Amino acid sequence: LEKINDPNLKLVKCDLSKINEYKNLEKNLVKNKIEIVFNCAGKLGPTDQQIENFDFEKFNEILMVNSLSTLKISQILISQKHPLKLMVNISSDGGSIKLNKDGNFYIYRISKTTLNSITKNLSLILNKKYNVNVVAIDPGNVKSNMNPRGIIETNDCAEMIIDIISKNQDNLNGKFINLLNKEIPW
Repeated sequence: LEKINDPNLKLVKCDLSKINEYKNLEKNLVKNKIEIVFNCAGKLGPTDQQIENFDFEKFNEILMVNSLSTLKISQILISQKHPLKLMVNISSDGGSIKLNKDGNFYIYRISKTTLNSITKNLSLILNKKYNVNVVAIDPGNVKSNMNPRGIIETNDCAEMIIDIISKNQDNLNGKFINLLNKEIPW
């Protein structure tokens, strides 16, 4: 992002796991007119997420970053009366309760299931009160710092997401979809 030379791009640092850092974010958003939000922060958490070794402190951190941050950011944008039209929450099929056939990765799965619940709730309330569409998208197996063995390049993934939302923005509210625009069960 630092390489992009555009006056419309403003970088604001915010550790999404720390609630006190949102005041700086809130202060930096007040002068802007935000219409589209991509909530794409995500952390996998520890490699050992078995119930026998469940780390509740790490769980709280991951839950805040992967899920609750979207709720806080929504609250900030609505309270500042931004002309918000679309909120895209990057989720994972690992957050689908129906598709969970093997357990494991408790922290990550629970955080993404929570994000999906927040997405569904916001899609009902924000759409009704403010005409904002809210959607959860599973980007699939993307090559990233979190997943260096991924098969989808980040730029390709971003282009696919932009293509989906540009063609279907009004039909996405309240859905959980993949990069093929196919619905995923909650």
